[in-house]
Amino acid sequence: MPHPRFDLMTRDHVIQAARTLKPKPIQKWSCIVSVNGKEREVPVKQLYMEAANVVECKHPRVTPADLIPHFAVSRLKKLGFEVRYYE
Repeated sequence: MPHPRFDLMTRDHVIQAARTLKPKPIQKWSCIVSVNGKEREVPVKQLYMEAANVVECKHPRVTPADLIPHFAVSRLKKLGFEVRYYE
């Protein structure tokens, strides 16, 4: 069952998380986020987890075990972000 924070997350939460995120190396999937007019490319799982933790709610924080990259890719696309795959 998906973490409750995922249902509360919005596009603004993703942008807010991308502003301060220190991206890890991209392994397979990345997301393009425009922050202050400048595009940032960040790993999808890291970004999605951080964005979920920006959501203010009573639920526990999201951990890496709470999602897989494909879930993050799907949800980020639904929020209107460009997602890229690297082989």
